[in-house]
Order: sequence, then structure tokens, then C-alpha cells
Amino acid sequence: MRRFFPGTAKLLAILMLVITIGTYSTPSHASAPQKTDYPHWNFHDKSAYKKLKRINSFIEKNKDKQVIAVFDWDGTLFYERLSEPEMGGEYPGQPAFYLWMLKNASTLSFKPFPMQDTVDNKFKENIISFTRYIEGRTNVPWQGYPTFIANSLVLAGMTPENIIEGVQQFLDSQETKHLFYFPMLDVLQKFVDSGIEVWIITGSNQYFVAAIIKYIEDNFKYSSDRNYNFAISSSPYDSATGHIAGNSLKRLKNGKFSNFYDDMYVRSPDGKLYIVNETGKLIVMRNLENCTGKTIEFAAGNSGGDYSMINYVAKQPAGLCIAVETRGKLRELLPKYPHTIIELTTEEVMYQKSTLYTSAHSDQTR
Repeated sequence: MRRFFPGTAKLLAILMLVITIGTYSTPSHASAPQKTDYPHWNFHDKSAYKKLKRINSFIEKNKDKQVIAVFDWDGTLFYERLSEPEMGGEYPGQPAFYLWMLKNASTLSFKPFPMQDTVDNKFKENIISFTRYIEGRTNVPWQGYPTFIANSLVLAGMTPENIIEGVQQFLDSQETKHLFYFPMLDVLQKFVDSGIEVWIITGSNQYFVAAIIKYIEDNFKYSSDRNYNFAISSSPYDSATGHIAGNSLKRLKNGKFSNFYDDMYVRSPDGKLYIVNETGKLIVMRNLENCTGKTIEFAAGNSGGDYSMINYVAKQPAGLCIAVETRGKLRELLPKYPHTIIELTTEEVMYQKSTLYTSAHSDQTR
């Protein structure tokens, strides 16, 4: 018969308890955010870190599941209040880009907005009045569908390559470190690195957004040894492989943009017309789920245009949403879904202390 030393049973019991505690505590420790994954987050801000823990836990929990994460662009990943003193205010990225191309047309290798160069020689006035209209800066109230169609039409006669060249010069002229929400880009990168399918669903033009993403990947470091690499689009944008649903025009056989709206992402069974905004974003999400067989369980947005998208995910018990600098109708959802919506403040998304740049920008104060 095997003999035990006195106290052995008690010692074994304690050892088993330690092993048990260790077993249950390991997943919790493993899901703690790592600075290497979120280099632009302020880990010393207790409120921000608490929110980041929820975000990271969601990613870790879903990285082996058939889920999709969707992000809005303007105001969620990209700053949407660019100053245009000559126009008397601030404009989102795409209209600001249009106005920049207008003012700097002589520096470009192509003619911007060729369909706006009218016989009365009021090219500049045409673009300015057009931009004011689509941004609701005139006495004419803007409406969803025609406004987004018109927003696309201004690029008729141009090519995707024109947009790439214009975006490159436009961003080179800006203090770009103030244009991107780097903490949100970190979250996007973490989703991608975790193998979760990611889409950007935006009211902007997907060719425009793809060109900006390429610029980020070429010029900004995610960490000390790698650049951002979202792997969600090529530039020029290719709908066969890209993961950006936006508002653009169909291409002509010669590669230029036509004057026909491209509804590839918002086609609905009932035959109604939609654009990628508000209810249209929900149409995009349902189409994605039907095509992939996956479920969308994460969404990030900032305004009323994202209401349907955020509401769709937030009402799911297993879902999670991020509301960035929340404004407009979207604020109505915050008290309704406190357990599935995380609100990020300006200070939390604009944290710049850890921003890294490639050697190409090391001598600039962007």
C-alpha cells in the first residue's frame, strides 16, 4: 500500500486549486489588449483602455468564426471636417478633394471634371456651386438619392488613375497625421490580422477611398517594423476583389467613368433604388451576408447615415459597435444599446503621440 507524508492530501488539494484558477485565468489574460496591436491607443487613459479591452475581447472571441466587421469611412476612420476658407467652412474629405483639384488643376497631368467645363467658361463656378449644393450649403434642400448620384456624376469623364494621382497630391499637401483616426485604423488592422473579413461601407466613392487606403499603406507605419496593410482593396479599386462598398459610376469601355450610377452593392429584390447611405447601407450588409454566408456582428460609424447599420448590429446580443464622435440621429441608439455600443470621444480617436511614419516622411512634420 502506497504511503503519503502527512499533509500530502492538503497539498494536492491546494495544487489542484492553483491549476484550476490558472486554467480559468489564462483566457482572460490572453485577451488583454497588447500595445503591439494597438500602438496608437493611450493605454494610460483608464476610460479608453476599458473600452479597448471590450473591443479586443470581441475580436479574440470571434477570430475563428464566420463573421464580418463593417466600418464607415468619413468621420469613423477619416477626419471629415477639412477647412476650406475660400468656401466659408469645413467640408468632408471627398468634397474637400474636389475643391482642392479645382484650385490646383494646373499641377495635375489630367483635366479634372471634364464634363463641367461648359461653353460659358464658368468651370470654376460650376464646381463650387455643385459642391455647395451636394453639401447642403445653398437655399435648395439636398435629398439622399439625387444628392449621392450627383456626387458621383462630377467625376464623369475621368479615370480611376486620375483619382489616384489627385489623391496623392492632395494628401501630400495636407498635414495628414491630423486626417486619420489612427486608433481606429489600429482596430481595423487588428480585425484583418485576426482573419476576420472586413468591409468599408461608405457614402464616398470607393475609388477615392481605395486611393487613400493605398496612401496610408505606403506612408504610415502600424508598428516599428511594418506598415499598415489592410488587404481590403487594390488601387485602382477592383470590385472583383475589393471590400469597399461606396457610391460611384459605371465604367465606360475605354476605362473612363460614365454618367450612370453603379448600383452593384445596393441592388434589392424589390427593385427599389438605393444609394450607399442610411437604409442603403443596410441593403449592402444584407447582400454581403447572402453572398458570403457569414453574419455581420461588428459595425463602426459616427452619424445618422450609419443609423441603420449600427442598429442592425447593436440589437444582436453577440454584436458590438463603435460610435466615433457620435452625432445626429445615431445618438438615439446610445442609451438604447449601452451593452453593445462603445462610444469613442475625439481625444480617444485623435491620439497622436505614438504615430509612426515611414522613412519617406521622417523629415516632415505631418
